[in-house]
Amino acid sequence: MMQDDKKHELLISAIDYLKVQYAMGQSPCLALVISRHYRLLAESSAESSNKTNYVNQASSWFGCYLKKAKPLAEAEMHIYSGVYGV
Repeated sequence: MMQDDKKHELLISAIDYLKVQYAMGQSPCLALVISRHYRLLAESSAESSNKTNYVNQASSWFGCYLKKAKPLAEAEMHIYSGVYGV
């Protein structure tokens, strides 16, 4: 359990750092990494309220990625929408 708590803390710290970096440059790659980190938190969260929040955050940041990234091919859009529910 201690290792899970440490992993959770590290992911939260990484997200906080990446959000600051994103605010400075709004790189779509950073938005994608933030989304992925929230997805990892959701997958490892036992509490349903936390899990729902993390899934919502992951979807929101993935939406930021899609808005900022160069247009993707139609097939790629369908793949991502199935994975992230966007």
